[in-house]
Parts: sequence; C-alpha cells; structure tokens
Amino acid sequence: MPDVAQDETTSTRTIISRVAARLADEGAIGDRATLRRIAFEAPDAPAFWRIVVGELRAVLPEAPPYREEHERRWAAILGGLAEVAGAGLHVPKRRLGEAAAEAKLHEMRVLKLLRAHGDALLALVRPLAHQLVSKGVPVDWADVAELVLSDGRSGEDRVRRNLARSYYSAVSRQTTSQES
Repeated sequence: MPDVAQDETTSTRTIISRVAARLADEGAIGDRATLRRIAFEAPDAPAFWRIVVGELRAVLPEAPPYREEHERRWAAILGGLAEVAGAGLHVPKRRLGEAAAEAKLHEMRVLKLLRAHGDALLALVRPLAHQLVSKGVPVDWADVAELVLSDGRSGEDRVRRNLARSYYSAVSRQTTSQES
C-alpha cells in the first residue's frame, strides 16, 4: 500500500485532535452514537462521511482500492475515537502504552494488539476504546490511528515497538513503585 502523505503522523495527530474536539461537543451526541456503532467493513453513516469529506480529504489516497482500505481503517479509528472523545478521555501526548498499563490491560491483550494485522487489528480498536473508557483512562487516540494506519506499510515495526516500549516501561514503573 502506498504512503499517503509524507508527514502523515503530524497531520493524523492534528486530524484526531480536531475530530475529538468536534465529537466531545454536547451537540455531537448523535454523531458519537452513530460512530460508536459503525461497521468498519462497510462504513455507511452520514457522520462518518461528513468527517471523511471535511477532515480526511487531504490524507486519503485518491485511487481505489487504496482509498477504500483507508476509509475502512478510518471507520475503525473513528468508532473508537467517538467513545474516547465522548467520555472526555482523548488527551494529546498521553501515550497508548502508558494508558494500557494504567488501565491494567493484560499483557496478552496488548500482545494481541501488537501482533494483529488487517481486519483482526481493526476489530480490536473498539474493544480497546471501551476498556480504556470503562477504566476512565485518558489516551492520545492518535497513537491508535498511527498503529492502524501503519499496518502493512513501511514504519509499521517502529510504531509497534514504540507501543511495546511505552507499555512495558509503564508496567515496570508500576511494579517498581509497588515494591517500594
């Protein structure tokens, strides 16, 4: 799959923050509910398409089938973001690995996320959001977007290693502070 933009991480983080702010608004309750239920396999909700044409236009590839694949990925990302932003838990620079450790996500769940590809990875996004929200743990959802968008592309291993490093560093700090 070709790279979409040279500085996708920066633009993706900006997009996630803008969409999170939009979804956190009290008037967005209907859009949040719709996006939380969206099926990444066939995104068909007006709330999704408004974000696609408004916020994602610059980062989506033009050519099919790459565009459709990116739309599926974004549907999964936005489904989780709707839950996180609706709970007021999207916090820029709050690393996903640290959030997973704070939420006490089991190591096997984190490994499953790190090892998943394709539809298996997309299917794990919403449950991850639900777990973090149920524990009240803030997270920078752009880390999830980066993981999903890097799947199968150059830089994928770096993203996964950074997530693993962040998670295991936070677990190690928790263990050390408990032992003290």
